[in-house]
Amino acid sequence: MTDDVSFDELRPRTWLDAFPWLKGAAESVATPWWHEAIDDADPVVRGQRLAQVSELAMERLTRWTIGQIFPGLSPDLELAQFHLPARAVNALGRHNIFCAGDMSGMTLESILEWRQVGIGTVDAILQALADASTSLPTPSVTTLPSATSMPTGLPFDSVRLPDWMSALVDDLTTIATWYATVGLPGQPLLGDGLAAGTPDEVVKARRRIEELRTDDVLDEAELEMDIAGLFDDALGTLEPRARRILADRIFGNEVVTLDEIGQAFGVTRERIRQIEGKARGAMLGYISDGSPLEMVAHTARTLIGTIRPLEDLLAVMPALGKTVESVGQPAWRVLDRLDDAYEIEDGWCVVPTMTAARTVTQTQLQEHADPYGVVRLEDLELVETSQPERRAELTAAWLTHCGYLIDGDYALTRTQSVGDYGAAILSIHGSPLGVQEILDRFVVERSAGSLRNAMSIDDRFERVDRDQWALKEWGLEAYAGIRSVIREQVARHGGRAKLDELVEYITGRYSVTASSVAAYASTPPFTCKEGVVRLAAGDREIRKTPEQTRRMFRRPGAWAYRVRITTDHLRGSGSVAPVAVASILDLQFGETRQLESALGPQSVAWTGIQPQFGTIRRFLMDQDIAAGTEAFLVIHDDGTFSFEVGRELTGNALLDALSLIGAPATPSIDEARAALTAAVGLPEASPVSSVIGAYRERGDGDIADLLTSVRETLETGHAPTQPTHRADVDEILDLL
Repeated sequence: MTDDVSFDELRPRTWLDAFPWLKGAAESVATPWWHEAIDDADPVVRGQRLAQVSELAMERLTRWTIGQIFPGLSPDLELAQFHLPARAVNALGRHNIFCAGDMSGMTLESILEWRQVGIGTVDAILQALADASTSLPTPSVTTLPSATSMPTGLPFDSVRLPDWMSALVDDLTTIATWYATVGLPGQPLLGDGLAAGTPDEVVKARRRIEELRTDDVLDEAELEMDIAGLFDDALGTLEPRARRILADRIFGNEVVTLDEIGQAFGVTRERIRQIEGKARGAMLGYISDGSPLEMVAHTARTLIGTIRPLEDLLAVMPALGKTVESVGQPAWRVLDRLDDAYEIEDGWCVVPTMTAARTVTQTQLQEHADPYGVVRLEDLELVETSQPERRAELTAAWLTHCGYLIDGDYALTRTQSVGDYGAAILSIHGSPLGVQEILDRFVVERSAGSLRNAMSIDDRFERVDRDQWALKEWGLEAYAGIRSVIREQVARHGGRAKLDELVEYITGRYSVTASSVAAYASTPPFTCKEGVVRLAAGDREIRKTPEQTRRMFRRPGAWAYRVRITTDHLRGSGSVAPVAVASILDLQFGETRQLESALGPQSVAWTGIQPQFGTIRRFLMDQDIAAGTEAFLVIHDDGTFSFEVGRELTGNALLDALSLIGAPATPSIDEARAALTAAVGLPEASPVSSVIGAYRERGDGDIADLLTSVRETLETGHAPTQPTHRADVDEILDLL
């Protein structure tokens, strides 16, 4: 190995020395504490700083490896010497981690996903690693100052203004003089349009200002300094070795191993890991320090919103598509790999993660789906775009990317079974179809026999002719009846048909009176308003009530919403909420509500496409909750909030159903039935079949399946007895 003269052999003096990413990851604060000397911190302050390092890492650096987050960490450091809680020691042992080097290549996201490991345990590990990192040397990666300052002390009149600036000052002075002359000293110079009769000289001055272009202000060299150029300049402040490491490890299409790079430079893999961490931290600072790159990063986050096609983002900010020459990658990839606030993957930009974007998508689809899982694309507000006329097309592309099936202008959310798929097709078509006609609209291969069998035993369907099938809710008696003909014509005319045209068509072909046609057209399943006939089902409310909302359950004095804890929750991100939450809180679009809780105010906002719960990270920390845990976000009738961990499922169908709705476990079948009935807003005396149907219709199929398996128990109030058979061989043969 060669001598590594660029390595700083002194232990870090400030927190920023130990963690170069701090400045970039932290939000703007009144006092940038990362410049504080580590040795000057008393034990209480030191503990606070270590907790802040851990929290920032979980918020902004989940895609970073432990080695990148803690660049000064020695790989030989034995974790047994840390004063870790027993749960942390056990967790590390289960994953065969005994020294820092064993986890240096692991991403923080993968650690947060460890089973049965709560966020409090992960926090303890991170703080221990941070503690160790503040007493170890870190590498130097810069060769140039991060920024240059403008010369000072020059008098203003000694500087010659550029021609464009002199002309601009003259034009502004002309406009200001005019406003002062007519007695309007407070008038904005470039506010509303000029009044009629304004002198031509003033009008021309205003026009020249409005027509001023970028290339009138900047010279040729400045015009070339776009996003890609700024990244090249920032990367130019790093030593060549650090740039090479970032190009191979962070920005490249395929990651080069630490060993390979170490061999190329004649240093250890751990030295490469340390340089990588500090270099990435330095680059993160460039997009977080108020520079043009920081403005680009902020604008990109804002434009993405939640979901935006990459091609659309590039149309708004074309320079993001230019190549950063020093690493050979487009600027958008460099920005994405540095900024953990969003992800760009497979041509889609999402905030904050692909998992979160898919959750938002699933929730909105559930909000707008009809009972058969069909959603109009035009009803969705998912994809941000600068081309509103393409929104439906882009929405369809995004849903296809997420694995949903598209049928024309509709998305299908329930296609797991051939029956679900067939029901969705009929719901879209609006009139009876033959088996083959339904299959022709499938995008997956299915047999006519399997579809016919499925519809024959499914109470959602009704056979209305030899090979004609309808949805039972339509109430068709016979395909040849007047109702069928009306439905067919309404569907053929796009869901709306004029009554007089219906009367003319039907009476011209069938022996019925005009009054009969008018009577049928005005009764369910149709409605007739102002001479236009349509399906009454078209008036279905798109937004779900709390009683109709999946995973939302009523309990005495509160509504409980069941969620599965994800790494996004652990890192402190907010989470999507169904619109029913807004109904419960009487929350209007654009409003934010603060609900009191045992751990301080809990925010619920509706400022985006869906309502959102604010971060629940403090509740997860308080109870050391791990990713994958089922929990309940509880909104009480008195306007307070609480967090509850769901019970583990036991295999007992009735008790598991109670666990899934957040109700207490009880040996009483009557109490269990009452809780399950009340949870979906049904009267206490509702038949069990209605309760099961309510759960299935709202999308809680897991609960519906459990209740189906214990239906007899719920109906009779006691568990069924197993029949006993004492028949001899002759009796059995007689039966056969």
